[in-house]
Amino acid sequence: MFSARLFSFFLTLFVISCAVSARPLWSTRALKPRQSTLNVATCTDPATQLVEHDCNVALLGLGGGIAGTIEFLRVNSSTTSATSGTCTVTATAVDGGETIDISKGRLEGHGSTNGGFDNLLTACGPSPGSMVIGGGANPTGNIQIAISAAA
Repeated sequence: MFSARLFSFFLTLFVISCAVSARPLWSTRALKPRQSTLNVATCTDPATQLVEHDCNVALLGLGGGIAGTIEFLRVNSSTTSATSGTCTVTATAVDGGETIDISKGRLEGHGSTNGGFDNLLTACGPSPGSMVIGGGANPTGNIQIAISAAA
């Protein structure tokens, strides 16, 4: 009887020690968050300096004009662009988007952490680059805002 209990005790210890020491392979590596392409500026040509005022005017010219009290950029197309002086600003529906329907506040991004034109200018200065803003495209998708030299 004693040997059966002793055997059972050691068997239990063996099973517990195996279970504790058996970890999945992934748990020994540090987990890294996925890199999101949202709100990350891609500066394509820092040597090309554009006039920031021209870029701001081009932004307000998107979709026939969003200056003043207009609150949304709604374009029945997947892309729209406007040019002023040295700068062209383009908004494009990406990630499954077919049309553009984004609030002016999100597009401009005043103080927002969700991308926006202001964040692109802060990251790249008035030079060519792009950034994807979360949401703003129909039926689903995001908006890529890009600054480039006027042709």
